[in-house]
Amino acid sequence: MTDRDTEIPNPTPDDDLLELVVEKLVTGGEGLARKDGQAVFVPRAAVGDTVRAEIRERRKNFIRAEITEVVEPGPGRREAPCPHYGDCGGCDLQHLEDEQQRKAKTVIVLDCFRRLGKLELADILTVPEPGPVLGYRNRIRLSASPSGPYGLLRRGSHDVVPLDQCLLMPERFNRDILPWMRMLPPVDQAVIRLDGRPVDECRWLISLYGSTNRLKVLKKILAALGPNEEPAPGCVGLLFNNLPLWGHDFLVYRVAGHSFRARAQSFFQGNLAVTEQAVATIRGWLEELRNRDALGPLLDDLFCGVGLFSLTLGDLFERIIAIDSDEGACRDARNNIQRSEAVRDKARVLAGPLGKALDTPDLATPQEWQDSLCVVDPPRRGLEKDGLAALLKASPRHILYMSCDPATMARDTARLTEQGYQPRKLQVLDMFPQTAHIESLLLLEKPTP
Repeated sequence: MTDRDTEIPNPTPDDDLLELVVEKLVTGGEGLARKDGQAVFVPRAAVGDTVRAEIRERRKNFIRAEITEVVEPGPGRREAPCPHYGDCGGCDLQHLEDEQQRKAKTVIVLDCFRRLGKLELADILTVPEPGPVLGYRNRIRLSASPSGPYGLLRRGSHDVVPLDQCLLMPERFNRDILPWMRMLPPVDQAVIRLDGRPVDECRWLISLYGSTNRLKVLKKILAALGPNEEPAPGCVGLLFNNLPLWGHDFLVYRVAGHSFRARAQSFFQGNLAVTEQAVATIRGWLEELRNRDALGPLLDDLFCGVGLFSLTLGDLFERIIAIDSDEGACRDARNNIQRSEAVRDKARVLAGPLGKALDTPDLATPQEWQDSLCVVDPPRRGLEKDGLAALLKASPRHILYMSCDPATMARDTARLTEQGYQPRKLQVLDMFPQTAHIESLLLLEKPTP
């Protein structure tokens, strides 16, 4: 254990309460204040708040504290719309007006690039466009509570906060799915995915996880269904421990005029409306490149998932190489590509680690790689060492980076700029309103000699 991680003994009771003025929000959504020059992190704070807060943790270089009283609210603070807010760990920013949330996330992104990437990108940044702020999510993971109802984990613990509704989920979930789940035999967890259609047209898939002794009861419930009868309105499939029990094991989403079949275990974006915004933004950037004759004929869709960018951008390219380490996602991508007349004859999908896949013989010539555009949409941990090495070996002229973590994006961008890439455009997306999660798009270019 390092000195940094060593806890200082608990303070005396007289020192437990602090009066603080919140300076800004930081990655993770906490407010940053200072006490005698030391950083104090405060959840559910607003910029400009004057608060009294109780110390919950002291470390050598920072303090964590919980608000006990808002002495003077900062601009943009509001009453949270959800009665579970503060207990449930699903949301971090419901106490802020929606515009204040977007402003705070923009500041966080710029600050990450400034601190971690040593880059000033304010001149190329576009602020988030407003999108749906409630009812936008198409996926949720619920846990069983000891009292019976399902819910979300309490902030900072494994306790479950029972839910009678979730405001981030669409009406189909709150009206039909959650009440139906109370009639099922209890299981440990449930993951519900919805296809984003209007409420009475919405189709959904549920994956249950738990002890196999629940399986017999579930099978009896499903066996009692009549011909063509759904277990619940809109349900198209039910899985138990990832094995199909009834109906399909996939959903079909529709984004930017394209259909995407995604298995229950495959990743798909959680906010379809803002995913459409992202596609439109990227297409606009690529049209600008094409207008100045700077867009090459090859699209490299790395971390391709089920083929979102291969389909929505593919008409702008002559060839597409799609790669993902998830074999199941690649099966979905192949299926989606084969169903698209626009790209089926010019796309190739490879499953495996990025570096190994890019070394596939005869995949592309060195010049084709150097003229190409690579789309990277990695998980939260970013490209990491091997991914960066593989990308730099390909040395594409353009990199389009979609990220759900501005800190790892800034870190990766710093390494790319060391190799000659220059950030050209940066867009913050309002993909996860009411939460501290941030989605961003970045276009980098390697200038030609």
